[in-house]
Amino acid sequence: MWKVTAEGSERVIYLGGSIHILTEEDHPLPIAFETAYRACDELVLEIATSKEPGSDTLALQKGMYGENGKISDDLSPEMFKKLVQYLKEAGLPKTAMDGFRPWMASMTISITEIMKLGGRPDLGVDTFFESKAIEDKKVISALETTEFQIGLFTNLSKEDQEKMLLSTLKEVANIEKDFPKMVKAWREGDDSMVEEIINESMVGSPNFREELLDKRNVNWAKKINAFMKGDRDKMVIVGAAHLVGEKGLVKLLRDAGLKVQRWNAQKKKTPQKSAEKESRFIPISILQPIS
Repeated sequence: MWKVTAEGSERVIYLGGSIHILTEEDHPLPIAFETAYRACDELVLEIATSKEPGSDTLALQKGMYGENGKISDDLSPEMFKKLVQYLKEAGLPKTAMDGFRPWMASMTISITEIMKLGGRPDLGVDTFFESKAIEDKKVISALETTEFQIGLFTNLSKEDQEKMLLSTLKEVANIEKDFPKMVKAWREGDDSMVEEIINESMVGSPNFREELLDKRNVNWAKKINAFMKGDRDKMVIVGAAHLVGEKGLVKLLRDAGLKVQRWNAQKKKTPQKSAEKESRFIPISILQPIS
């Protein structure tokens, strides 16, 4: 969590990093999130699904083939073999993903695997606070639309979609080992570790990374800068992957002349979870949009 201010402005922007799927054991969230929420007049999300009826339907329409296509048409024989092997090990028929485009198959696998371990999309940081804001009748807005986000994936080349799917299958294979490192880095605000995990996840896909993270960060930094001239204090929640690194939002906002400070709002330490409860994993893809 970061506190963003600007010289000559009374506005305060609280910038939080989200993991989009969490378990009940991950709640309550760090106190900084609740404190920032109470202090703000408006909640700003990557997308505000409550303002876009039919967003789930749109994603399915764009992520599925019509009658004349199937996933094997867009994958190399080697990659399709890996997918079939995953499906076999998951107890599913090899045709289970035939109707999915590779990017949708990737997201579906990520979400399915974490839900097997107790993860729930409604407990993700952004969705949790959107539901809370609806109940509290707090103003909700978005940095972009569902259609724009889906376009990031529908515009991917076959090669990049295959890389995305391959990365997901690798993550799934290491679920139990990688989760403790992931959740610890997120909870403690360990930027270096978060960045390392992101880099490992997106290695070999520079074009995808530029579209998914870098370009959007530039656009969002401009919007957040403009918020300083508004009439509301805001809490902005985006995927944690967007905050770190030389092209992350924190660096971009500082380069734009804003004051960006780490903000935890904690008066006492959050109780540590047992090692047993930390043996879960959240795929790197859920640090990123609509995954």
